[in-house]
Amino acid sequence: MTPLKIIIVSIAPLYLANVSHAFSHFTYLTSSRISNYDASHSSTNGLLRNPTLLHSTPSNPNENDSDDDDTIIITSKSYRKGSLMAATAAQGRVPYGEESRRYRRTEFAYDDWVQHRTSEKIITNLKGLFYSGVVRQLKEEILLVALSATVVVFWNQSLILTGGDGSASWISLLPRLTLPALPFTLCSPALGLLLVFKTNASYARWSEARNTWARIIAQARNIVRMAAAFVPKTEEGKMSVQNLSNAVYLLCRSIMSDLSGPNDEACYINELEETFSSDSLTSKSGMSLVENMIESPDRAIAALAYATRTLDSMPIDEKRRVEIDKSLVIIGDCIGTCEKIYSSPVPLVYTRHTGRFLSLWMILLPAALYDVFVDRSQVSGSFSLQCLTLIPASAVLGLFLFGIDELAIQLEEPFSILPMQKFCDKVRQSTGTIAEWS
Repeated sequence: MTPLKIIIVSIAPLYLANVSHAFSHFTYLTSSRISNYDASHSSTNGLLRNPTLLHSTPSNPNENDSDDDDTIIITSKSYRKGSLMAATAAQGRVPYGEESRRYRRTEFAYDDWVQHRTSEKIITNLKGLFYSGVVRQLKEEILLVALSATVVVFWNQSLILTGGDGSASWISLLPRLTLPALPFTLCSPALGLLLVFKTNASYARWSEARNTWARIIAQARNIVRMAAAFVPKTEEGKMSVQNLSNAVYLLCRSIMSDLSGPNDEACYINELEETFSSDSLTSKSGMSLVENMIESPDRAIAALAYATRTLDSMPIDEKRRVEIDKSLVIIGDCIGTCEKIYSSPVPLVYTRHTGRFLSLWMILLPAALYDVFVDRSQVSGSFSLQCLTLIPASAVLGLFLFGIDELAIQLEEPFSILPMQKFCDKVRQSTGTIAEWS
Protein backbone atom coordinates (compact mmCIF):
# COMPACT_ATOMS: atom_id res chain seq x y z
CA MET A 1 0.00 0.00 0.00
CA THR A 2 1.37 3.41 -0.93
CA PRO A 3 2.31 5.94 1.80
CA LEU A 4 -0.40 8.30 0.55
CA LYS A 5 -3.09 5.71 1.18
CA ILE A 6 -1.72 4.98 4.64
CA ILE A 7 -1.81 8.70 5.49
CA ILE A 8 -5.40 9.02 4.25
CA VAL A 9 -6.58 6.10 6.36
CA SER A 10 -4.71 7.32 9.45
CA ILE A 11 -5.86 10.93 9.50
CA ALA A 12 -9.51 10.35 8.57
CA PRO A 13 -10.81 9.73 12.12
CA LEU A 14 -8.75 12.57 13.57
CA TYR A 15 -10.14 14.98 10.99
CA LEU A 16 -13.70 13.87 11.68
CA ALA A 17 -13.37 14.12 15.44
CA ASN A 18 -11.82 17.60 15.38
CA VAL A 19 -13.84 19.29 12.63
CA SER A 20 -16.12 21.03 15.15
CA HIS A 21 -13.08 22.24 17.11
CA ALA A 22 -11.55 23.67 13.95
CA PHE A 23 -14.78 25.46 13.08
CA SER A 24 -15.07 26.96 16.57
CA HIS A 25 -11.44 28.16 16.27
CA PHE A 26 -12.39 29.82 12.99
CA THR A 27 -15.27 31.50 14.81
CA TYR A 28 -12.81 32.76 17.40
CA LEU A 29 -10.50 34.21 14.75
CA THR A 30 -13.34 36.06 13.03
CA SER A 31 -14.80 37.39 16.27
CA SER A 32 -11.61 38.14 18.20
CA ARG A 33 -12.02 41.83 17.54
CA ILE A 34 -15.46 41.87 19.13
CA SER A 35 -15.12 43.66 22.45
CA ASN A 36 -17.03 44.59 25.56
CA TYR A 37 -19.90 42.22 24.94
CA ASP A 38 -21.53 40.23 27.71
CA ALA A 39 -24.71 38.35 26.85
CA SER A 40 -25.68 37.85 30.49
CA HIS A 41 -25.77 41.62 31.16
CA SER A 42 -27.55 42.72 28.00
CA SER A 43 -30.51 44.99 28.64
CA THR A 44 -32.63 43.52 25.86
CA ASN A 45 -35.21 40.77 26.18
CA GLY A 46 -35.71 37.91 23.77
CA LEU A 47 -33.60 37.90 20.63
CA LEU A 48 -30.62 40.19 20.17
CA ARG A 49 -31.77 41.55 16.85
CA ASN A 50 -29.65 44.71 16.97
CA PRO A 51 -26.31 43.82 15.38
CA THR A 52 -24.55 46.58 17.34
CA LEU A 53 -25.01 44.51 20.48
CA LEU A 54 -22.41 42.08 19.15
CA HIS A 55 -19.55 44.59 18.98
CA SER A 56 -18.21 47.38 21.11
CA THR A 57 -20.33 50.52 21.13
CA PRO A 58 -18.33 53.73 20.69
CA SER A 59 -18.81 56.31 23.40
CA ASN A 60 -18.89 59.07 20.80
CA PRO A 61 -21.61 58.66 18.12
CA ASN A 62 -19.41 60.43 15.60
CA GLU A 63 -16.82 57.67 15.86
CA ASN A 64 -18.95 55.56 13.52
CA ASP A 65 -17.72 57.75 10.64
CA SER A 66 -14.06 57.28 11.50
CA ASP A 67 -11.85 55.55 8.94
CA ASP A 68 -9.97 53.61 11.63
CA ASP A 69 -13.07 51.93 13.07
CA ASP A 70 -12.01 48.27 12.99
CA THR A 71 -14.83 46.56 14.88
CA ILE A 72 -16.59 43.66 13.19
CA ILE A 73 -20.34 44.07 12.86
CA ILE A 74 -22.28 40.81 12.72
CA THR A 75 -25.40 41.48 10.68
CA SER A 76 -26.33 38.04 9.41
CA LYS A 77 -27.12 36.33 12.70
CA SER A 78 -29.53 36.88 15.58
CA TYR A 79 -28.67 35.21 18.86
CA ARG A 80 -31.06 34.66 21.73
CA LYS A 81 -29.88 36.30 24.93
CA GLY A 82 -28.03 33.82 27.13
CA SER A 83 -27.96 31.12 24.44
CA LEU A 84 -25.03 28.87 23.65
CA MET A 85 -24.41 30.55 20.29
CA ALA A 86 -24.45 34.01 21.90
CA ALA A 87 -21.89 32.76 24.43
CA THR A 88 -19.80 31.35 21.57
CA ALA A 89 -19.84 34.70 19.78
CA ALA A 90 -18.86 36.49 22.99
CA GLN A 91 -16.15 34.09 24.19
CA GLY A 92 -14.72 33.05 20.83
CA ARG A 93 -15.11 29.37 21.63
CA VAL A 94 -17.86 26.82 22.17
CA PRO A 95 -18.57 26.09 25.86
CA TYR A 96 -19.36 22.46 26.50
CA GLY A 97 -19.66 20.02 29.38
CA GLU A 98 -20.68 21.46 32.73
CA GLU A 99 -19.83 24.95 31.50
CA SER A 100 -22.51 24.78 28.81
CA ARG A 101 -25.38 23.85 31.13
CA ARG A 102 -26.03 27.41 32.23
CA TYR A 103 -26.64 28.33 28.59
CA ARG A 104 -29.44 25.75 28.36
CA ARG A 105 -31.66 27.62 30.83
CA THR A 106 -34.08 28.63 28.12
CA GLU A 107 -37.05 30.90 28.72
CA PHE A 108 -38.97 31.98 25.65
CA ALA A 109 -40.67 35.28 24.90
CA TYR A 110 -42.65 36.34 21.82
CA ASP A 111 -39.63 36.98 19.61
CA ASP A 112 -38.13 33.63 20.59
CA TRP A 113 -41.26 31.75 19.51
CA VAL A 114 -41.27 33.60 16.19
CA GLN A 115 -37.66 32.61 15.60
CA HIS A 116 -38.41 29.06 16.75
CA ARG A 117 -41.11 28.70 14.06
CA THR A 118 -39.00 30.13 11.25
CA SER A 119 -38.87 28.26 7.96
CA GLU A 120 -35.05 28.34 8.09
CA LYS A 121 -34.89 26.13 11.17
CA ILE A 122 -33.46 23.17 9.23
CA ILE A 123 -30.52 25.22 7.95
CA THR A 124 -30.08 26.79 11.38
CA ASN A 125 -30.02 23.39 13.07
CA LEU A 126 -27.42 22.06 10.63
CA LYS A 127 -25.24 25.12 11.09
CA GLY A 128 -25.63 24.81 14.84
CA LEU A 129 -24.05 21.36 14.67
CA PHE A 130 -20.66 23.02 15.01
CA TYR A 131 -21.81 24.97 18.07
CA SER A 132 -23.52 22.04 19.75
CA GLY A 133 -22.26 21.36 23.25
CA VAL A 134 -23.63 17.83 22.98
CA VAL A 135 -21.52 17.14 19.89
CA ARG A 136 -18.38 18.44 21.56
CA GLN A 137 -19.17 16.44 24.67
CA LEU A 138 -19.18 13.28 22.54
CA LYS A 139 -15.88 13.82 20.75
CA GLU A 140 -14.17 10.97 22.65
CA GLU A 141 -16.96 8.51 21.81
CA ILE A 142 -16.99 9.59 18.16
CA LEU A 143 -13.21 9.31 17.96
CA LEU A 144 -13.36 5.80 19.43
CA VAL A 145 -15.95 4.66 16.88
CA ALA A 146 -14.00 6.26 14.02
CA LEU A 147 -10.83 4.58 15.28
CA SER A 148 -12.61 1.21 15.33
CA ALA A 149 -13.75 1.73 11.73
CA THR A 150 -10.22 2.77 10.74
CA VAL A 151 -8.77 -0.41 12.23
CA VAL A 152 -11.31 -2.52 10.34
CA VAL A 153 -10.57 -0.79 7.02
CA PHE A 154 -6.81 -0.76 7.51
CA TRP A 155 -6.65 -4.39 8.60
CA ASN A 156 -8.87 -5.78 5.86
CA GLN A 157 -7.46 -3.65 3.05
CA SER A 158 -3.75 -3.45 3.79
CA LEU A 159 -3.08 -6.79 5.50
CA ILE A 160 -5.48 -9.08 3.66
CA LEU A 161 -5.92 -7.65 0.18
CA THR A 162 -2.33 -6.52 -0.34
CA GLY A 163 -1.14 -9.97 0.71
CA GLY A 164 -2.95 -11.63 -2.13
CA ASP A 165 0.02 -11.37 -4.50
CA GLY A 166 1.75 -14.35 -2.90
CA SER A 167 4.72 -12.34 -1.58
CA ALA A 168 3.62 -12.94 1.99
CA SER A 169 1.58 -16.10 2.05
CA TRP A 170 1.27 -16.08 5.82
CA ILE A 171 -0.90 -12.96 5.60
CA SER A 172 -3.57 -14.98 3.85
CA LEU A 173 -3.95 -17.02 7.05
CA LEU A 174 -5.04 -14.00 9.09
CA PRO A 175 -8.81 -13.59 9.61
CA ARG A 176 -10.78 -10.69 8.16
CA LEU A 177 -12.26 -8.27 10.68
CA THR A 178 -15.88 -8.75 9.68
CA LEU A 179 -19.00 -9.74 11.56
CA PRO A 180 -22.43 -10.86 10.30
CA ALA A 181 -25.05 -8.13 10.38
CA LEU A 182 -27.79 -10.42 11.72
CA PRO A 183 -26.83 -10.16 15.44
CA PHE A 184 -26.89 -6.37 15.20
CA THR A 185 -30.28 -6.50 13.49
CA LEU A 186 -31.69 -8.75 16.20
CA CYS A 187 -30.42 -6.71 19.16
CA SER A 188 -31.04 -3.23 17.73
CA PRO A 189 -34.71 -3.15 18.89
CA ALA A 190 -33.58 -3.92 22.45
CA LEU A 191 -30.98 -1.13 22.28
CA GLY A 192 -33.59 1.25 20.91
CA LEU A 193 -36.00 0.43 23.72
CA LEU A 194 -33.29 1.00 26.33
CA LEU A 195 -32.45 4.40 24.86
CA VAL A 196 -36.11 5.41 24.50
CA PHE A 197 -37.01 4.38 28.05
CA LYS A 198 -34.01 6.22 29.47
CA THR A 199 -34.76 9.36 27.47
CA ASN A 200 -38.43 9.27 28.48
CA ALA A 201 -37.51 8.80 32.15
CA SER A 202 -35.10 11.75 32.00
CA TYR A 203 -37.62 13.98 30.24
CA ALA A 204 -40.26 13.04 32.81
CA ARG A 205 -37.88 14.21 35.54
CA TRP A 206 -37.32 17.52 33.72
CA SER A 207 -41.06 17.98 33.20
CA GLU A 208 -41.83 17.23 36.85
CA ALA A 209 -39.16 19.69 37.98
CA ARG A 210 -40.57 22.42 35.73
CA ASN A 211 -44.13 21.76 36.87
CA THR A 212 -43.00 21.85 40.49
CA TRP A 213 -41.40 25.25 40.02
CA ALA A 214 -44.57 26.47 38.31
CA ARG A 215 -46.51 25.48 41.44
CA ILE A 216 -43.96 27.23 43.67
CA ILE A 217 -44.28 30.45 41.66
CA ALA A 218 -48.09 30.31 41.65
CA GLN A 219 -48.38 29.60 45.38
CA ALA A 220 -45.85 32.33 46.23
CA ARG A 221 -48.02 34.85 44.42
CA ASN A 222 -51.16 33.52 46.11
CA ILE A 223 -49.63 33.96 49.56
CA VAL A 224 -48.85 37.63 49.06
CA ARG A 225 -52.09 38.30 47.14
CA MET A 226 -54.32 36.88 49.87
CA ALA A 227 -52.31 38.56 52.62
CA ALA A 228 -52.55 41.93 50.87
CA ALA A 229 -56.32 41.51 50.58
CA PHE A 230 -56.86 40.42 54.20
CA VAL A 231 -54.64 42.80 56.19
CA PRO A 232 -56.03 46.12 57.52
CA LYS A 233 -55.36 49.08 55.23
CA THR A 234 -52.90 50.68 57.61
CA GLU A 235 -49.21 51.45 57.55
CA GLU A 236 -48.58 48.47 59.81
CA GLY A 237 -50.54 46.20 57.49
CA LYS A 238 -48.68 47.44 54.43
CA MET A 239 -45.34 46.85 56.15
CA SER A 240 -46.36 43.34 57.14
CA VAL A 241 -47.26 42.54 53.52
CA GLN A 242 -43.86 43.80 52.41
CA ASN A 243 -42.15 41.61 55.03
CA LEU A 244 -44.16 38.60 53.86
CA SER A 245 -43.21 39.37 50.25
CA ASN A 246 -39.53 39.33 51.23
CA ALA A 247 -40.02 36.10 53.17
CA VAL A 248 -41.66 34.42 50.17
CA TYR A 249 -38.80 35.54 47.93
CA LEU A 250 -36.33 34.21 50.49
CA LEU A 251 -38.15 30.87 50.42
CA CYS A 252 -37.94 30.56 46.62
CA ARG A 253 -34.33 31.72 46.53
CA SER A 254 -33.36 29.25 49.26
CA ILE A 255 -34.98 26.40 47.35
CA MET A 256 -32.86 27.41 44.37
CA SER A 257 -29.74 27.55 46.57
CA ASP A 258 -30.30 23.99 47.81
CA LEU A 259 -30.67 22.80 44.21
CA SER A 260 -27.62 24.66 42.86
CA GLY A 261 -23.90 24.11 43.04
CA PRO A 262 -21.25 26.08 44.93
CA ASN A 263 -21.05 28.67 42.13
CA ASP A 264 -24.39 30.06 43.32
CA GLU A 265 -23.22 30.71 46.89
CA ALA A 266 -21.86 34.22 46.34
CA CYS A 267 -24.98 35.32 44.43
CA TYR A 268 -27.21 33.88 47.14
CA ILE A 269 -25.43 35.82 49.89
CA ASN A 270 -25.43 39.07 47.91
CA GLU A 271 -29.14 38.86 47.13
CA LEU A 272 -30.00 38.17 50.78
CA GLU A 273 -27.90 41.10 51.95
CA GLU A 274 -29.67 43.37 49.46
CA THR A 275 -33.12 42.21 50.58
CA PHE A 276 -32.73 42.04 54.35
CA SER A 277 -31.11 44.47 56.72
CA SER A 278 -28.26 43.29 58.93
CA ASP A 279 -30.13 44.01 62.15
CA SER A 280 -32.97 41.60 61.39
CA LEU A 281 -32.58 39.10 64.25
CA THR A 282 -34.09 35.63 64.22
CA SER A 283 -32.73 34.07 67.40
CA LYS A 284 -31.44 34.87 70.84
CA SER A 285 -27.88 34.33 69.64
CA GLY A 286 -27.94 37.76 68.03
CA MET A 287 -27.24 36.45 64.54
CA SER A 288 -28.91 38.26 61.68
CA LEU A 289 -31.35 36.57 59.35
CA VAL A 290 -28.76 36.46 56.58
CA GLU A 291 -26.19 34.82 58.86
CA ASN A 292 -28.73 32.30 60.10
CA MET A 293 -29.73 31.38 56.54
CA ILE A 294 -26.13 30.98 55.42
CA GLU A 295 -25.28 28.74 58.38
CA SER A 296 -28.47 26.68 58.12
CA PRO A 297 -27.90 23.07 56.99
CA ASP A 298 -31.31 23.10 55.24
CA ARG A 299 -31.96 26.54 53.84
CA ALA A 300 -35.26 25.75 52.15
CA ILE A 301 -36.83 24.44 55.37
CA ALA A 302 -35.36 27.32 57.38
CA ALA A 303 -36.85 29.80 54.91
CA LEU A 304 -40.18 27.96 55.07
CA ALA A 305 -40.17 28.31 58.85
CA TYR A 306 -39.32 32.02 58.56
CA ALA A 307 -42.18 32.57 56.10
CA THR A 308 -44.57 30.73 58.44
CA ARG A 309 -43.48 32.86 61.38
CA THR A 310 -43.83 36.05 59.31
CA LEU A 311 -47.36 35.05 58.31
CA ASP A 312 -48.23 34.25 61.92
CA SER A 313 -47.19 37.75 63.01
CA MET A 314 -49.47 39.52 60.53
CA PRO A 315 -52.65 41.24 61.77
CA ILE A 316 -55.01 38.73 60.13
CA ASP A 317 -57.76 36.68 61.77
CA GLU A 318 -57.11 32.98 62.35
CA LYS A 319 -59.43 31.65 59.66
CA ARG A 320 -57.84 33.68 56.89
CA ARG A 321 -54.35 32.91 58.16
CA VAL A 322 -55.08 29.19 57.89
CA GLU A 323 -56.25 29.70 54.31
CA ILE A 324 -52.99 31.44 53.41
CA ASP A 325 -50.99 28.77 55.19
CA LYS A 326 -52.36 26.16 52.79
CA SER A 327 -50.18 27.67 50.08
CA LEU A 328 -47.14 27.32 52.33
CA VAL A 329 -48.07 23.67 52.83
CA ILE A 330 -48.13 23.18 49.04
CA ILE A 331 -44.70 24.82 48.73
CA GLY A 332 -43.46 22.46 51.44
CA ASP A 333 -44.68 19.54 49.32
CA CYS A 334 -42.88 21.02 46.32
CA ILE A 335 -39.65 21.15 48.32
CA GLY A 336 -40.02 17.42 48.95
CA THR A 337 -40.57 16.80 45.23
CA CYS A 338 -37.45 18.77 44.32
CA GLU A 339 -35.40 16.89 46.89
CA LYS A 340 -36.66 13.59 45.47
CA ILE A 341 -35.63 14.50 41.92
CA TYR A 342 -32.29 16.02 42.96
CA SER A 343 -31.14 13.18 45.20
CA SER A 344 -32.43 10.16 43.25
CA PRO A 345 -31.02 9.60 39.74
CA VAL A 346 -32.27 7.10 37.21
CA PRO A 347 -31.15 3.72 38.67
CA LEU A 348 -27.44 3.43 37.98
CA VAL A 349 -27.71 -0.22 36.97
CA TYR A 350 -30.00 0.85 34.11
CA THR A 351 -27.72 3.69 33.04
CA ARG A 352 -24.57 1.57 33.14
CA HIS A 353 -26.07 -1.38 31.29
CA THR A 354 -27.39 0.92 28.55
CA GLY A 355 -24.00 2.61 28.26
CA ARG A 356 -22.14 -0.71 27.99
CA PHE A 357 -24.63 -2.08 25.48
CA LEU A 358 -24.41 1.02 23.30
CA SER A 359 -20.61 1.28 23.51
CA LEU A 360 -19.96 -2.33 22.47
CA TRP A 361 -22.64 -2.15 19.78
CA MET A 362 -21.08 0.94 18.19
CA ILE A 363 -17.47 -0.28 18.49
CA LEU A 364 -18.28 -3.58 16.76
CA LEU A 365 -20.67 -2.10 14.19
CA PRO A 366 -17.95 -1.12 11.64
CA ALA A 367 -16.97 -4.80 11.33
CA ALA A 368 -20.57 -5.65 10.42
CA LEU A 369 -20.80 -2.77 7.93
CA TYR A 370 -17.51 -3.46 6.16
CA ASP A 371 -18.94 -5.82 3.54
CA VAL A 372 -21.59 -3.21 2.68
CA PHE A 373 -18.97 -0.53 1.95
CA VAL A 374 -16.38 -2.70 0.22
CA ASP A 375 -15.97 -2.29 -3.53
CA ARG A 376 -16.83 -5.64 -5.08
CA SER A 377 -15.25 -4.68 -8.37
CA GLN A 378 -11.81 -3.85 -6.97
CA VAL A 379 -8.80 -5.76 -8.29
CA SER A 380 -7.16 -8.20 -5.88
CA GLY A 381 -4.18 -6.64 -4.17
CA SER A 382 -5.36 -3.03 -4.66
CA PHE A 383 -6.59 -0.59 -2.07
CA SER A 384 -10.29 0.40 -2.19
CA LEU A 385 -10.92 4.06 -1.49
CA GLN A 386 -14.63 3.31 -1.26
CA CYS A 387 -14.02 1.56 2.07
CA LEU A 388 -12.88 4.86 3.55
CA THR A 389 -16.51 6.01 3.59
CA LEU A 390 -17.09 3.50 6.39
CA ILE A 391 -15.17 5.78 8.77
CA PRO A 392 -17.37 8.91 8.52
CA ALA A 393 -20.53 6.78 8.25
CA SER A 394 -19.71 4.99 11.52
CA ALA A 395 -18.84 8.29 13.19
CA VAL A 396 -22.16 9.87 12.16
CA LEU A 397 -24.10 6.86 13.45
CA GLY A 398 -22.16 7.09 16.70
CA LEU A 399 -22.94 10.79 16.95
CA PHE A 400 -26.68 10.20 16.70
CA LEU A 401 -26.91 7.15 18.97
CA PHE A 402 -24.48 8.41 21.61
CA GLY A 403 -26.24 11.78 21.29
CA ILE A 404 -29.55 10.23 22.35
CA ASP A 405 -27.87 8.75 25.42
CA GLU A 406 -26.16 12.08 26.16
CA LEU A 407 -29.48 13.94 25.93
CA ALA A 408 -30.91 11.62 28.57
CA ILE A 409 -27.91 12.30 30.82
CA GLN A 410 -28.25 16.06 30.34
CA LEU A 411 -31.97 15.98 31.26
CA GLU A 412 -31.57 13.59 34.17
CA GLU A 413 -30.60 16.39 36.58
CA PRO A 414 -32.97 19.14 35.43
CA PHE A 415 -32.37 21.94 37.92
CA SER A 416 -29.03 23.13 36.52
CA ILE A 417 -30.66 23.65 33.10
CA LEU A 418 -33.83 25.31 34.44
CA PRO A 419 -33.79 29.13 34.62
CA MET A 420 -34.36 29.11 38.38
CA GLN A 421 -32.82 32.56 38.83
CA LYS A 422 -35.40 33.97 36.44
CA PHE A 423 -38.13 32.13 38.35
CA CYS A 424 -36.99 33.75 41.60
CA ASP A 425 -36.71 37.17 39.98
CA LYS A 426 -40.23 36.73 38.63
CA VAL A 427 -41.51 35.91 42.13
CA ARG A 428 -39.74 38.95 43.53
CA GLN A 429 -41.19 41.23 40.87
CA SER A 430 -44.76 39.94 41.06
CA THR A 431 -44.96 39.80 44.87
CA GLY A 432 -43.39 43.24 45.08
CA THR A 433 -46.03 44.59 42.70
CA ILE A 434 -48.80 43.05 44.82
CA ALA A 435 -47.28 44.54 47.98
CA GLU A 436 -47.19 48.01 46.39
CA TRP A 437 -50.89 47.77 45.54
CA SER A 438 -51.91 46.64 49.01
